Amino acid sequence: MRILTDDEYYSEAESKLRQVFLNENPMLPQFGSNAEEVKLLYEYFPPNVEVINALISTASHMGDSSLYLSIVNVVTFNSSMTKHWWIPFEEISTYLSIDTNTFGLSYQLESVIFSPQGKWALMSSFERYAILAGTQNFIQNFSEHFPDIDGQIFGYLKIFRECINKDGIERVNIAWLSDFLKSIYTIEKAKEILKISELEKYVNLVP
Repeated sequence: MRILTDDEYYSEAESKLRQVFLNENPMLPQFGSNAEEVKLLYEYFPPNVEVINALISTASHMGDSSLYLSIVNVVTFNSSMTKHWWIPFEEISTYLSIDTNTFGLSYQLESVIFSPQGKWALMSSFERYAILAGTQNFIQNFSEHFPDIDGQIFGYLKIFRECINKDGIERVNIAWLSDFLKSIYTIEKAKEILKISELEKYVNLVP
């Protein structure tokens, strides 16, 4: 395991992340050239052992032997705060053990883990979901570990439907959902998801 300074991160690792994510905003992600497929994982809290193990298993078969971990959207006046790590797979147990002495605030703040080859990346959100993007081959192989992966978006959207039913639409902030869904799915797929989730009359996908 190695801690990266900001300068080391930008010179060594950031270009790999940009092949998958062009920004660090899990609520409105923008994708790079290697984000051929995108999935949403719901009820994701770093570090999710099942997800991380599936990522490592898939990545190992595609030539990765390590990953980068980086805290995103950090606003701090503490320039000495550690925000970036390189973790070989044989040391991943340290990260999975929630070792805050080593990985600091990476468990509490939004973060991204990603491939040194730029083949995949997983960005976590405060909203209890994570966005997984990568090459088609990687995502398809990863998805074999989670047969219900395409249904996880419905678990997330169920929260909004229940809040609307309980408190009324005027008290639920869903204005951002349109851009969020369109950033991940095609318009046709987003419409289908909203219909199944019984939210189509509340979310306008038209620009």
